[in-house]
Amino acid sequence: MVEGDDDSSISSSVSSCASLSAENYNQLLQAFKETHEEVNRLALSNNRLKGLNNWLENRVKTLEEELEKSKIDF
Repeated sequence: MVEGDDDSSISSSVSSCASLSAENYNQLLQAFKETHEEVNRLALSNNRLKGLNNWLENRVKTLEEELEKSKIDF
């Protein structure tokens, strides 16, 4: 009878672990999906900001060239 009790105890433990594993997997999957969505939003924002930064750098360069030309002309 002791062996039967051990078998049911082991079976119960395995079922409990499987249930926890499925629950943990679902939590991890949800966290991954949320993180993936955030990464996509941040990548889009980063690309827009890089474009703006490039435009601003070019604008600064143009204005610096105009300033130097104005200094020479003045």
